[in-house]
Amino acid sequence: MKIQQQVYATLLLLVFGLSSTLFVLSGAEAQQPAWLPVPREQAVIVETDVDPAVFDKANPFIPGGTQWGSGWHQNVVEWDWYINYVTGEYILWRISGWEYKDNFRTFILRIRDGVKWNDGVQYTAEDVVFSVELQKQYFPTRYVALNVESARAIDKLTVELRLKEPNPRFHHVFRMWGPNGEWVRPKHIWEGKDPLTFANWPPVETGPYKLWKVFPDLKMYVWERVEDYWGKQVHGVFPGPKYVVWRRAPPADIDLADFLRGDVDSPIPFLFTVDMIKTAKAAGVPMVDAPFPDPVPFGIQFNMARYPLSLREVRWAIAYLTNKEKVASLYPVAEQGIPAKYMHADWGALKKYEYADIYEKYKFMVEYNPAKAEELLKGLGFEKGPDGVWVTPNGTRLSFTILAWGPPSVENLIANVLADELNRFGIEAAVITPSFATREEMRRVGNFWIDVEVSHLPHGMWLSGDIFEGAIRHHSTIRGEECGKQFCSPRLDQIVDTLKVRDPDDPNNEPLYREIVEMFLRELPYLPVVEKIFQPVFSTKYWVGWPTTENMYIIPYNWWPQLIFILFNLKPAPPPPPPPPPQEVTRIVTQLVTREVVTTVVAGQTIVQTVERKMEVTREVPVEVVPQWVFGVVAAAIIIAVAGVAAGIILRRRPK
Repeated sequence: MKIQQQVYATLLLLVFGLSSTLFVLSGAEAQQPAWLPVPREQAVIVETDVDPAVFDKANPFIPGGTQWGSGWHQNVVEWDWYINYVTGEYILWRISGWEYKDNFRTFILRIRDGVKWNDGVQYTAEDVVFSVELQKQYFPTRYVALNVESARAIDKLTVELRLKEPNPRFHHVFRMWGPNGEWVRPKHIWEGKDPLTFANWPPVETGPYKLWKVFPDLKMYVWERVEDYWGKQVHGVFPGPKYVVWRRAPPADIDLADFLRGDVDSPIPFLFTVDMIKTAKAAGVPMVDAPFPDPVPFGIQFNMARYPLSLREVRWAIAYLTNKEKVASLYPVAEQGIPAKYMHADWGALKKYEYADIYEKYKFMVEYNPAKAEELLKGLGFEKGPDGVWVTPNGTRLSFTILAWGPPSVENLIANVLADELNRFGIEAAVITPSFATREEMRRVGNFWIDVEVSHLPHGMWLSGDIFEGAIRHHSTIRGEECGKQFCSPRLDQIVDTLKVRDPDDPNNEPLYREIVEMFLRELPYLPVVEKIFQPVFSTKYWVGWPTTENMYIIPYNWWPQLIFILFNLKPAPPPPPPPPPQEVTRIVTQLVTREVVTTVVAGQTIVQTVERKMEVTREVPVEVVPQWVFGVVAAAIIIAVAGVAAGIILRRRPK
C-alpha cells in the first residue's frame, strides 16, 4: 500500500508538472472571473452607476417598485414602438400600426400577431383594455386616465380607445419612454392583484430575457435569454448572448483592470473616464467606442426678467463672447468635444428642424466674435467706463454672476470659460456654485443672472421627435409665474394651440415649425454651447456587433431601453488569427569567379589578356523556427515517459 501511495504521489507531481509546463508554454488563457456565475463566453456584462436596492420587485407603478440599472428596463421590458433617434425611423415593434378617427377622438391600435409574454401567453387587445382600466381605477392623475374615456377590444389584436378630447399625438403613450411609463401589463398576471403592492417577481414581460438570479451581495442581476422569444419568428431577430449580467461598476482601478482583461463588455460612460479609455486604447485591448451626443446640449440660460439681460441684443452679445470651440477643446467627458450648432442635439430624428437659412441669419449660434459683441452694445448706447467695464445709458454696470455646479462638471467648465471671456471683454462676471437646494431655490424665485445647464427646448421634443413638445413647455399656461425670467410669448401660445389639434405630419405645420425655431433663435432665452457627448466603449474580446462611429445603427447607451437592438446585433467574436510562425533569416554568401578575354591595342600592338573577376552574391533564406507548441508537446512526452519509467521502477521493486 505504501509503495502504491508513492506511485500515485509521483504521478500526481508529474501530472502537475506537465500541466504547469503546458500552461507556461502555451501562454495564459483568459480565465473565468471568480465572481461570475455563468460561462463568460455566453454572457455580456453591463455596468451601471446606480447602487441597487431593489432585488425582488418589478412594479413600475409604485415608488421603489423597480431598480434602474438592473436590466429590467433595458433588456426585459419592451415597448410597443420605438424611434431610432440616430436615423429618425419609427420601429413598430409589438404593434403593426395605429389609426385616428373622428377628428382624433378615436384611436385604433393594431397589435402584431405572435407577440408573447415570456411565460408563453400571447399579448392581445385584452391586455391593453385591462391596462387602461387599471390606470383609470388606481392612477386617475396619470396620462392614460386623464386622456382616455373608454377602451374596448374590437378583436383579438385590435383595440379602440375613445379619447376625452382630440389628441393627434396619443400614439406616443405606447412609445418607448412615453408619457405614462411602462403601463401596459399582462392581464393574466396582474388581474386580481393590488397594483400598489404587487411585486411582479420574477417579472413577466415580452422582452428577450427573463430572470435567472439576483446576487444582492455582489450588486448584480443575471438575466437569461428567452429561447422561444417571439421576435425570432415575427421580426427574425434573436440576441447573441445567452446571459446579460448587470453589475454596479466597481472602483475605477478595478473597473479598468477588468476591462483590460475582458471581464466587462460595456462599462458605464459616466464612470469609465477619458483617461481610462486612453489607457485601454494604449494597451491594445480589443475594443470599439461610439461617442454620441445626448439629446440635450449643455448651454446657458438667461434670466430675461433682469435688466439688461432683458434686452435680446445683450443676450446676442454674450453669445458672440461664448467661445464654444474652447469649451469643446477642454470637454472632459469624451476624447473630443463638439460645439453645439443647433438648439437641439444633432440627431437624425431632429434634422427636419435644422433650417439652414434661419440659422444663417443668427450667426452667434456658431461664431465667436467679440467685435460684433462690441458693435451690439454700442448700438444700445452702452459705453466702457474709466475702469474698462461696460455701463448702460442709465449708468448700470454690466456685472453678472453665473450659476454652475462645482468642478469637474461640464457646467463648471462652461461657466469659467464664459466668465474669463466676459471679464476680458469688460463685463464683470463671477462663477458661483451653491448647494443643490440653494441653487434650485435661486432658480425658482429668479434670483440669478446666468445659469449653466442643459438646454430647455430639446427636453420635450427629443423624446417624440416633435418640436411641438418642446414649444408647449413655454406656453404661458404651463410656465405661469416663470414667464418673464423664462421665455413666454402670446404668439408662441397661438402656435402651440394650433399645433395641439393638428396631425404632426400635416404639411401645413411647416411654416409654424420654422417660426418656432426662428423665435427661439431671435429671442435667445438660452444658448446651447457644447454637445453633451458621452463616449461608450465596448470590449470586442467576446462579442462583436456593437455600435461604432462608422456603424451607429442605434443609440449606443447601455442604460437606454433600446439596448435590446444592440443585443440582437451581437455575435460571438471570432477567434483571433494564429500568429505567423517565427522565422530566422540565414544569410548565405556565394562568391562567383568569372574569367574573360580582353583584347586591347597599345602602341600599334594587339595585347590579349585573360581577366579574372570576383563577385559576391548574398541571399537571405528564411528558416522556420520550431513553433513553441512543439516544445510543449515534446516536454509533455518527456514528462509522461519519465513518469512511466519511474512508475515501472517503483512497481518492479515492490516485494512479491
